[in-house]
Amino acid sequence: MGNVSFVSVIIPCRNEEKFVGKCLDSIIQNEYPKDSIEVLVVDGLSDDRTREIVRHYSLRYPFIKLFDNAKKIVPSSLNIGIREASGEIIIRMDAHNEYEKDYIKKCVYYLEKYNADNVGGIWITRPGKETTVAGSIALALSHAFGVGNAYYRIGSKEPRYVDTVPFGCYKREILIRSVCLMKS
Repeated sequence: MGNVSFVSVIIPCRNEEKFVGKCLDSIIQNEYPKDSIEVLVVDGLSDDRTREIVRHYSLRYPFIKLFDNAKKIVPSSLNIGIREASGEIIIRMDAHNEYEKDYIKKCVYYLEKYNADNVGGIWITRPGKETTVAGSIALALSHAFGVGNAYYRIGSKEPRYVDTVPFGCYKREILIRSVCLMKS
């Protein structure tokens, strides 16, 4: 991989005990070098076992860190994460998701290859339950009939420019510049 960029993964969460372990497992299993990554879980003072689960992971994996978000809302978690991040690349991930083992590697590759400000992948929607309604919702969220030309939902055979992506991978300088523009 040559010169590897340091990546900060920010995971805002609150009351995600059912999902956060699977999310962290998928990041741990990721192919990106562990000495070039930090995972910042910013918790909105969960009142379930989320914090306990994240603390357990942070004891086993020093690159996983837990931060508090007293405001309990995602934008505040993201701001805390950006402020605490050490990476020149920042990826926003969601505790409710599991990531392919090459997700971080691919994001960094395409960010650098295309000199893009932000890249991301395709959001594969799976039913939350094994019911007809849940299956129908998942299908609608993955089909042009339900979401139009939202390529992050319906997929694309080749990399392409799009309006938005889930779980974006950003150059740190872009995020900092954006925050400064919003304040002015």
